[in-house]
Amino acid sequence: MRTPCAASAALLTALLLQALPAVAASPVAASPAAATPPAAQSAAPGKKAADPAERERALKAEEERLLALRKDVDEKIAKYEKLLGQVEDKERRKQDEAAAKVDQLVKLFEAMPPEGAATRLAALDDEMAVSILARMKSRKASAVLTLMEPKRVALLARKMAGVKNFPAE
Repeated sequence: MRTPCAASAALLTALLLQALPAVAASPVAASPAAATPPAAQSAAPGKKAADPAERERALKAEEERLLALRKDVDEKIAKYEKLLGQVEDKERRKQDEAAAKVDQLVKLFEAMPPEGAATRLAALDDEMAVSILARMKSRKASAVLTLMEPKRVALLARKMAGVKNFPAE
């Protein structure tokens, strides 16, 4: 499973790679001097070797084209890094909100009598039950767990401990 940051980095890389062909087709790259490499310009068939001034002009044009491409790529990188930061901030806020909601549920379950909390926890999915039990005070959690079905308690305890495939009995 990828983390949000790894997924965002992969997305950023894919977007940059996708943008490069568009950058190469820019008007700067479409000029005849920039379209042919300097070596091909200077050694055209039927002409003798180009003079140094012509070669220097071709190299200068190529350098300008490459600088324009680099500037465009740098701008796109900055844009996508900014977007990546915004996505990460939004994801962090969502996680904080979810944690606050679970904390509120923990308070509600701790305020319930153990019998009521056990019945309601048993009806929840494993992940939510584990999240709540892990944040409850140990005395309250143990009182609730003693009233739940032993197989369900064993399953929840394994998940709380992080044991994935516990051998069957």
